[in-house]
Order: sequence, then structure tokens, then C-alpha cells
Amino acid sequence: MRWFHEAVDRCHVALVRRVMSPVFRHGIDSPPLHEHLAAVQLTLPALTAARHYTVVARTLVGEVGAGFQVRWGVRPDLPVLVYHHGIAEMPYDKSFRGIFRGVRPTQAHLVAVRAPFHRHWLELLSGLGSMRHFLALCAVAVQLGEAVRLALLARGARGSLVVGTSLGGFLALLHHLMLGTADGYVPLLAGPDMAHVLLHSHLRHFLAPQALAHSTRLQALLDFRQHFKASATRRVLPLLARYDLDMLYAHHAACYAASSVPLVTIERGHITGSLAFATLRAHVLRCLQALLHKAVVSD
Repeated sequence: MRWFHEAVDRCHVALVRRVMSPVFRHGIDSPPLHEHLAAVQLTLPALTAARHYTVVARTLVGEVGAGFQVRWGVRPDLPVLVYHHGIAEMPYDKSFRGIFRGVRPTQAHLVAVRAPFHRHWLELLSGLGSMRHFLALCAVAVQLGEAVRLALLARGARGSLVVGTSLGGFLALLHHLMLGTADGYVPLLAGPDMAHVLLHSHLRHFLAPQALAHSTRLQALLDFRQHFKASATRRVLPLLARYDLDMLYAHHAACYAASSVPLVTIERGHITGSLAFATLRAHVLRCLQALLHKAVVSD
């Protein structure tokens, strides 16, 4: 069925190209990600029984809106699971609802982060107009996820996982690389080299000509393979799809193999893999169980 999974990825890209403006059409000049992260200023609203929250963050590109939701567990001392969605996922919690539909409130507190520029399509087109805006998106999502994680730990939560699908998986890895404060990281259908995704998969057709012409600069900003190799990779528990045409399997599997990271592989493509909610849920819950076991042993 390889042809089917790859055909779905090709059809998806062909359809999206009809409505997308060229990515980074306003340039790829930008400070590196760590400077964007350091510049983010945000204040969480008071956490109540409400599920949905909005946040305004100050960034290197000005003020941007973001948000999150919390599904409270039944006890304060349950672990926290922070989830990052994929690019152009609207509503932003679509995959979150699919993956965590079967997760009980006795298992964890669940947090879904809404990245900047994901309220509607016009906002997203603006957010992908420049590298500065894209890195601001990444920085705010990472810092917001961390802020909510810390808030729940302060309320008594014990242990935390950061999870994400596609771009969200890349964001989970950025959290690992830049902050490293969670107990575990579960990137789904993602690896540490976003530059390869944009330059060497069929997604390169979305890039503006000037971005393609400065591929070396793009790679310097979005290729985190060396950072990943030097990190504490034992806390990273990835899943990739063998027939993925967005996150090409051979390249990203090699990224993990170079750091001796055990990899789970599913026989899907990028789109069919992202919709395999039961399979993704099972992987995340195994990782959560491993975290809980580790917590019990350490006690």
C-alpha cells in the first residue's frame, strides 16, 4: 500500500498549493531561534475550571496572539502532557482531539497549545511570509508550552511529556534542545532538521524563489541535527512513518540513528500517519507509562 500513502501526501500538497502564497516571500533574514526565544514575553491568565485560554506575547516581530486549552486530570499530582499541533492545523486542536480521545482524566492533565498565526488561514499566510515570523511562531509556542507546564507543576503535577505532530513534533524537539526541562519528548512524524523538509521534500514547491536561492542561510536557521546529537537524547521517544513524503523517512531516521535514539516506525505516509490516531495514542501512552514508571522507581 505504499503507493496509496504516498499518493495521499502528493494530493494534499497539490491541493494546499492552490491556496498558499509562497513561504518566506518577504525574506529569510532573521536572528537565530535562541534570540527569538529569549525575546518572548508572555503572561499566563489565571487557570480556572475554564478549558480555553488566550495569550498575547511580545516578540521580535511585535505582539502576536496564541492560546491553549487544559483538560484537567482528576488529581493534582497526575503528570502533564503538553501537545503541539501541526502547521496549518485549523482548528488547532483537531489532532489533539483525535489522538487523546481515549485518554482518561485519571491518566494525565492534557494541554494543547495554539501556536501564533493559527486562528484562520489569512493569519497563517501572514505568519509564513518571513523567516522572522516563522521563528517567532516557534519561539512563542515553545515558551507558552513551558509556561503552562510550569503552572501545572506548581499546582502539584508530577512529571511531564512534551508531544507534537509534524511541525508540532519539531517544536517538541526545540523544547528539548532549548529548554530541556520536561521528563520526556515524543516527536510524531518529525525530526530535528526542518531545513531538509523545506529544501529536499516536495514541500520545497511552497518556498519563494528568494528562499530557495539562499538555502545555506535557511539551513543554518532550521537544521538542528548537531544540537540534537549533542543533547541528552535518552529522553526523546520518536515515531516516524516509512512512506512519509513530507518528513522523508530515510533522512530523519538517520538523524535519530546517529544519536542512538530508539525509533518506532509505522507503515504510513505523512497524512495517513497523522490520522492514525489510535496508533499515535498507543505510542504516547507507552511513553507516558514509561515516565510514570520512572517516577515510581525514583521515589
